[in-house]
Amino acid sequence: MTRSVFRYALVLGGLVWGACSSTSTSPVASGTGGQGTGGAGIPGGGSGGAVPGTGGAGTGGSASGGTAVASTGGASTGGSIAPETGGSGPSLGGQGGGRAGGASGTGGSAGGSPGGMSAGGGAGTVVVDPGSTGDGNITVGPTYTPSPDLAVKNVPHSAKFQFTMTAAMSKIFMGTDAVLKMPTPWTRQITVFIPKQYVDGAEAPFIVMQDGNVSGTATPRMVTVVENLAADPSPTRRIPPLVVIFVPNGGGDGPGSERGLEYDTASDRYSRFINTEVLPAVQADSAIKAAYPNFKLTTNPEGRGAYGCSSGSPAAFGLGWFADFHRIITYSGTFVDLQQADAATEAAAPNGAWDYASFIMAAPTKPLRVFLEAADKDNGNTETEASHHNWLIANQNMAAALKAKGYHYRFVYALGAGHCDDKVQQQTLPDTVSWMWNSYQP
Repeated sequence: MTRSVFRYALVLGGLVWGACSSTSTSPVASGTGGQGTGGAGIPGGGSGGAVPGTGGAGTGGSASGGTAVASTGGASTGGSIAPETGGSGPSLGGQGGGRAGGASGTGGSAGGSPGGMSAGGGAGTVVVDPGSTGDGNITVGPTYTPSPDLAVKNVPHSAKFQFTMTAAMSKIFMGTDAVLKMPTPWTRQITVFIPKQYVDGAEAPFIVMQDGNVSGTATPRMVTVVENLAADPSPTRRIPPLVVIFVPNGGGDGPGSERGLEYDTASDRYSRFINTEVLPAVQADSAIKAAYPNFKLTTNPEGRGAYGCSSGSPAAFGLGWFADFHRIITYSGTFVDLQQADAATEAAAPNGAWDYASFIMAAPTKPLRVFLEAADKDNGNTETEASHHNWLIANQNMAAALKAKGYHYRFVYALGAGHCDDKVQQQTLPDTVSWMWNSYQP
């Protein structure tokens, strides 16, 4: 699918801002973009002004009449899924002139975010973090509060196991690929946390953590969050006890590195590595077998999840797209073109992980739940879409494609934050994990 066709398909999808359970109304700062010009009934209809140098102007789509729908925007060919960026994000549903329209619900002019990136004037309806329930697009920040579920509590804790894998043990990543800057005879320590509630012989749901270097770490953040939520008394927040598997990358970063080869390549290679080499090694580990002779990881795709930040994100998404993992969490996903791969992979995905949005649009909808986060100051935030190196636009395109195809997805747009910003994860990770896993039924 060409980019112009992809953009047209997203516009036809009627993308709007919202589909969440909570809103708040607040004044917003005047910006430098064009004026939102109307659209009756649904706030944010009309033409979305663009900031010079950040993308084409949004052309106004009409909105239906009647009662205003809070936190939604009219259709547009140039508006951004992030309401604070006005017309800067091509191929996404329009946001009027930035934030959704005036309190009357008649479109009106819309205010920009601090720093002024969209149309000026007026109060707007802003979608805020709805907690652990609800799909759709969410804005958080620019101030952040760590979640209480990051604290170690008096709940059942997990047993920790570790073992080593080497390149010599692999038939998939041997550290000898021609695209590597130098041979990489990697060694990685796999760390597994098994919850106290696990019953030997049962098939355990689990999550695989990319970039999982936790040597010397008593209790990594994800394990603490999982333990706390598994004991949460609220049925809307409680999740099943999960096995958490930390898998380090093979080393280096970016094109020409083993990490880049594993994570930034848009193919099934990494998913085959996890499914056919790492997970069997976990189940066969002697220390785990001594504690749990009949230890099993579930084969049910609904019970298999993956997490990644930065380049770990396309690796995690690839586990869903190419394999049988149905629950995917990504922060500041590197859904951009950093791929260096063999000719066949380059032919199938010439723009690397940037092409995942096009893959989503071109394929039948898969039974995935996908969480995405990107920040206003994320990597490449001044780059154009044509560069394929703007992390924010890449994640906006992913969210728009998931929306258009009817996926269960959640996209968090983080204000006042940078790439893989820890303060964003400290606030949002527990609710993200709850949203991702609360629906799981063994």
